Amino acid sequence: MAPTDIPVGDSTALLALVSPLLSSLLLSYLFAYGLQGILMVQVYNYYISFPNDKIFWKILVYFVLISEIVQTSLASLDAFKIFSSGWGRFAILDDMSLLYITPIMSGAIGLICHGIFAYRLYSLSGSWIVCLIVVLLALLACSSGFAFGIKLSLATTLSKVIKTSNIYLVCGLWNGGGAGCDVAIAALMTFYLSRSSTGYKSTDVLLTRIIRLTIETGLFTATASLLSAILFIGYRTNFKISIWFIVPAGVLAKLYAITILAMFNNRVQGINRMNGSSGASIISRGGGPEMGIQAFDTSRRPSRAEIRIGRSVVQQVWADDIEIKSVKVSPSDLSATSVLTLIAH
Repeated sequence: MAPTDIPVGDSTALLALVSPLLSSLLLSYLFAYGLQGILMVQVYNYYISFPNDKIFWKILVYFVLISEIVQTSLASLDAFKIFSSGWGRFAILDDMSLLYITPIMSGAIGLICHGIFAYRLYSLSGSWIVCLIVVLLALLACSSGFAFGIKLSLATTLSKVIKTSNIYLVCGLWNGGGAGCDVAIAALMTFYLSRSSTGYKSTDVLLTRIIRLTIETGLFTATASLLSAILFIGYRTNFKISIWFIVPAGVLAKLYAITILAMFNNRVQGINRMNGSSGASIISRGGGPEMGIQAFDTSRRPSRAEIRIGRSVVQQVWADDIEIKSVKVSPSDLSATSVLTLIAH
């Protein structure tokens, strides 16, 4: 049922139509504000944790932040017009206004997110085919998102959207392509990271964290994409249900943006910095340290646990009351462990 099908004097039918529209818009704005706050915190953590990060990654992160701030600002203008200055005017509700920007932003930010994952997959697998599959799905979702946004813009009103040619096909390609790309990334990342098990507990724990993060973020974005498609396409004959597609579609871009920041902030250097550990140095493997694909090199300097063990051994050997600093030992008699022990004392 389209908005133009409701007689002006039929207040009951008009209220039944307007209520889900207002509710879906309100929830979309509220979720957008909440996710924008989470994104701001993520960017602040990135700024604190990675002051010396590559300039390319910094530009990418701040571009995503600025893009989401712009989208939130435009959404706020719509919210002010609907719930304040234009309150009670049905024509304002039917107006498409700036809603068409949502799929365009989702497509653009999603392409960036999927592109970063494609790079990480290539670093892990070394296969251009795997990378190409992800890139093609990402381009399909992005181009379909742009096309969907353009069709919404040309429709000008919500009542004309359902009459737009191929609108449901384009929406299905946008959301289906994005969800398919998210599922493919989660499956491939899990497969290749599982094969990278080193046998060292600390490294394997980090690999497990990356796998869990990939699956969790992919689950959120894929669910939002599928839910948007199901509501808009599956219930296209029932406007009061299909209009709820605005909620998942409205937050999709921010979910992708948060995923990008979560990838950057969960890199090995960030984990070590946040935990304050300084025992093991990090060497790059494949994708470079900027992408969080690292291995540990503990041969450069010992951990605190090794130093404590050395101290306990010395205390057992020197059982008398002579202080260790009073004993003269020639350099040739010092092993690597005893040197570390003396440094520790």
